[in-house]
Amino acid sequence: MEEVFSGAVCGFTWAIIATLPLAVWALKARQEVPFLKTAVPEGMSLLIITIPLASFFFPASSALGIVFGMLLIAAKDAHTQSGLGSPNLMYTLIVLITAFMLFFPFFALVRSARRLTIFLAFVFVALFGWLTPYLAQYAVNHVS
Repeated sequence: MEEVFSGAVCGFTWAIIATLPLAVWALKARQEVPFLKTAVPEGMSLLIITIPLASFFFPASSALGIVFGMLLIAAKDAHTQSGLGSPNLMYTLIVLITAFMLFFPFFALVRSARRLTIFLAFVFVALFGWLTPYLAQYAVNHVS
């Protein structure tokens, strides 16, 4: 159960870190990305963009973290070894593959967001791939 809670915490943390940079990027990139021309009209404030983005992003990221927590339980039951700086190599590889599938299309298609995409992908892997297993281990060992 600690794995699921750790995943939810990391998902919520990822939403905190990612929401504002995504909103700022959407505000700045509305001229070059066709979808944003209609989704983000001229003169819209950052607050008006951030609120609906956060309303979607926080529950979705927490739910994704819960799924990753369940995957961590399944990977832990497979008795995998540590690797790549994580106590569970198979779980971390699953997170890396998921991050690649989520972020590479955006990286390849939207040139103006490449730095942001690399940053968000790194934070995604750091939180879900490394922090989630260590946070779960900490909870098992120190919280009773």
